[in-house]
Amino acid sequence: MGKGMNFQYQAIGTLQTPFREKFGVPRQSLMMGESRAILKLKPDPQYPLALSHLEQFSHVWIVFVFHKNGNGRWHPLIDTPRVEAGQRMGVFATRSPHRPNPIGISAVKLERIDFDAPSGIEIHLNGIDLLDGTPVLDIKPYVPYADCIPEANSGWIKTDIERYPVSFSESSLAVILEQADKKHPRLKTLIEQMLELDPRPTSQRRASPIAYQESEGMRFAFRVQGLDVHWEVRNAGIFVLQILKLPGE
Repeated sequence: MGKGMNFQYQAIGTLQTPFREKFGVPRQSLMMGESRAILKLKPDPQYPLALSHLEQFSHVWIVFVFHKNGNGRWHPLIDTPRVEAGQRMGVFATRSPHRPNPIGISAVKLERIDFDAPSGIEIHLNGIDLLDGTPVLDIKPYVPYADCIPEANSGWIKTDIERYPVSFSESSLAVILEQADKKHPRLKTLIEQMLELDPRPTSQRRASPIAYQESEGMRFAFRVQGLDVHWEVRNAGIFVLQILKLPGE
């Protein structure tokens, strides 16, 4: 490779997702069946032709930029979001956003393409694991015969994902019923899927596991879909105490 090779790319569009902060975002794509998103493409007369026949595929790869990964610094060893790792891992052995080049890929479900949306083409997706406002560089079809490798192993990552029971207060259920909309008609299920995976940062999950008696009563909150969700550890599970509508939403 030539010395000092640099590349510049323009985003083709931006993702509209329910996730306003990293707290609560799924740690991988397709982990949640209600994490819906819209890829809003930039105006370009070539894009309708470029999307020809994409709807024939059930899933696509989204190539994106980690646009909120701090000051751009990266480290060769990182603490992974997986508690069971037990040690720091090389960044290239992880999917950390803090990389030499902050580029990622996610395989997601393609639900439909709206060519006639009022302000430009909208691609409706599900199984998204990205923040609202994420810039997208490219879309590629997911092709099972090439992209699925049955004999592949998962390296240091355990594939059994622990999930915790989630329950709601009556007041929080009332807010969910009021706030559910066309984008997220199954808002309760979305919040359940986020919480059952224990969305806390690795340091908190390692220090205070949900199942530990010492964690009983600990309280946390995160924001999703214009809501501030407050919850606590209760009976080795998660209990949603209250849900507040964020100002300006």
